[in-house]
Amino acid sequence: MLEEVLCQFWFSNKEAKVYLVCLELWAAPASTIARNLWENRVTVYSVLNSLCKKWLATEILKNNIKYYSVLEPEKLIKTQELKFEKLKESLPHFTYLLNSQGTKPKVFFYEWIESLKTLFKEIILESDNMPKDECFYTFLGTKEIDPIFQRYLTDEFVPFRLNYKTKTKAIISNKNATSYSIYNQDYHDSVVIDNDLFEMSNEIVMFGTAKVAILMYSSSELSWLVIESKTLYNSLKGLFNFIWSNYKK
Repeated sequence: MLEEVLCQFWFSNKEAKVYLVCLELWAAPASTIARNLWENRVTVYSVLNSLCKKWLATEILKNNIKYYSVLEPEKLIKTQELKFEKLKESLPHFTYLLNSQGTKPKVFFYEWIESLKTLFKEIILESDNMPKDECFYTFLGTKEIDPIFQRYLTDEFVPFRLNYKTKTKAIISNKNATSYSIYNQDYHDSVVIDNDLFEMSNEIVMFGTAKVAILMYSSSELSWLVIESKTLYNSLKGLFNFIWSNYKK
């Protein structure tokens, strides 16, 4: 569980394991850390060096032996908050670079659960800029969903979503019913397709007037892609409306 949490904050799997062992040992040589992990000492040295370069670990020399300790959780959180604030401050510069591409499609890739939460809110807030008769369109399949993200959907996203009246049209794979897809059926207009040929484990959302989000929900692939392209948006919306009109009959 703790490893999963750290991996959502730019830790690799091995960095997360080494961090937790170091936290438990307070300060220890690489050989001791390696024994506790049942890992090769050379590999542990490499991971420790990586953590030191990121200022997440420190190296101290005692009796000609290198001891390693890691940043305390409270300071780790503060460090991540400062990074996030710096990223937010730089947003106008990133926006300038994006706008310099002209009419080319813009592609954004994310793989941090906190940024996915931000993206979900961004999608909903986009309703403020949409025409009154426009809605969100989604192909919904959540057969495999990360448990941490599922809790976010249930505890945070659904209550937040209910505050916004913009409708969602959802084409849902019947095999992938979850509390989230049930929420869509209850509060929005939905088509449920019970057909073995239509099986989805992810979600495709068309929002705004030119944006498409492709969302991978499983723990092994937890990531998402956003493409800003008017032609792609219109093509997928056309496909959606074709399926919708046939199944609504």
